[in-house]
Amino acid sequence: MTAGTVFILRLAFWLLPLLLGWLAGRAWGRPRVLGGLLAAALAAGLLIKPFPLGWVFALAGFLGGVPLGSRK
Repeated sequence: MTAGTVFILRLAFWLLPLLLGWLAGRAWGRPRVLGGLLAAALAAGLLIKPFPLGWVFALAGFLGGVPLGSRK
C-alpha cells in the first residue's frame, strides 16, 4: 500500500466516529436510533489510537448534530 492510500484509510477511520456521532445527534427524539448510533460511534471510537481521541470525535459529532431550537 502506498502512503497516500494509508493516509486516506486512516482519515476515513478517524472520521467514522464523528459521522456516527453527528447522525446520532440528528436522531434526537428517536431514542432507539439515537442509542444505536451513539453506541456504534463509541465502539468505533474505541478502535482509534490514541485512546480518548475517538471518543472526543464521537462527542464532538454528537454535539454538532443535536438540533437547537424547535424542529418544524
